[in-house]
Amino acid sequence: MTELIGMKILIVDDTPANIDVLRKILDIEGFKISIAMTGEKALALVGKSPPDLILLDVMMPGIDGFETCEKLKANPNTRDIPVIFVTAKTEIQDIVRGFQVGSVDYIAKPFKREEVLSRVKSHLEIIRLIQVKDGLNDKLRDQNDELIESQNQYRIILEQSSDGVLRLDADGNIQNSNIRFNSVLGWDVKDLIGRPILDIVNSENPSQIYPKIATRRFGDRATSKLKVQFCVNEKSPLWQDQKYYTLLVDSYGIWNLPNNKIYEKGTEKTYLGAVCIVKHPV
Repeated sequence: MTELIGMKILIVDDTPANIDVLRKILDIEGFKISIAMTGEKALALVGKSPPDLILLDVMMPGIDGFETCEKLKANPNTRDIPVIFVTAKTEIQDIVRGFQVGSVDYIAKPFKREEVLSRVKSHLEIIRLIQVKDGLNDKLRDQNDELIESQNQYRIILEQSSDGVLRLDADGNIQNSNIRFNSVLGWDVKDLIGRPILDIVNSENPSQIYPKIATRRFGDRATSKLKVQFCVNEKSPLWQDQKYYTLLVDSYGIWNLPNNKIYEKGTEKTYLGAVCIVKHPV
């Protein structure tokens, strides 16, 4: 991928050992690497010499990675620089918060060379595509949507969450679900994919509950702790004991743009669906 050689990456981490590992992985690919060991220094450096991509640690002295990312996204001059969080924090709340403040991806510590290069190159390829193409026609917009969707930010939530997770498409159909959700209700994922979410919801007022489950909202306006009665699979042995389970749903709308850009005047945006995190009531 010679077209990526020379692209600039800023590594922000307060631990020299982590910086050394990332530098060794990226140097050999021909990227230009710069370093900042605090969020404050990163903001100053980005203001003077904007990188093409930022690898940002979460836990740092002074302002942490979340606040640093928020400041970057609040600045018109830096908000379009993609940020990938690199951190040992793998709690679902931290992953979701990272996406909410504007990150495009997430790499867990300890670093794996193949994963780091795959994620970094994927996002740099998107940047290079946008830089090369000044006027995006309809076909390129569709391709860009597919590239953004292919990053599948919420794949991490689906795989790592200790809670049940549902991924809905823009029409409210189930696109994927994890084993933690399926096992509670006795479903197999192949039986759920493509089905409308309301097929497995028991509600006296479907038109009222549907927009909350398949929400378009995100951040503080997203659906939180919504009580939903889900149907147990009639073909499952679980159905003999219980026909429905009432679970709590947190739902977040997914768009083809970072959250901070969705409401910008004149912005063309596409709703991609929602991710639902499903928990047992406490």
